Amino acid sequence: MSKISLSNLELSIPDDMVVIPKAELDRLWENELAGRMWGIADVAKRLSVSDKWVRNEILYNPRFKLEIENLKLQGVVIKGLGTSPWRFQASKFGPWLDNHIQNFKWV
Repeated sequence: MSKISLSNLELSIPDDMVVIPKAELDRLWENELAGRMWGIADVAKRLSVSDKWVRNEILYNPRFKLEIENLKLQGVVIKGLGTSPWRFQASKFGPWLDNHIQNFKWV
């Protein structure tokens, strides 16, 4: 176990952990989502809600209609034709979810 001492403060870091700058963590997280596509089930799982909730509270919610349409135009959100599934560009839709998390109706 590594130890870092600062005056009277001692911080123990377990051997299976490392300390990295936040910018590096952000880069790693961004790379984790790069090139990945999500389906509705993936979005639902990340939000701990049902597929139906994602459809009703996000995709078909009038409050987000303009934004979802813009995301469609950008290719971030893809609505398949007929019964084809929705698809979401994870690296761009993930941050969109984070930015709107307080606006979702959770009850």
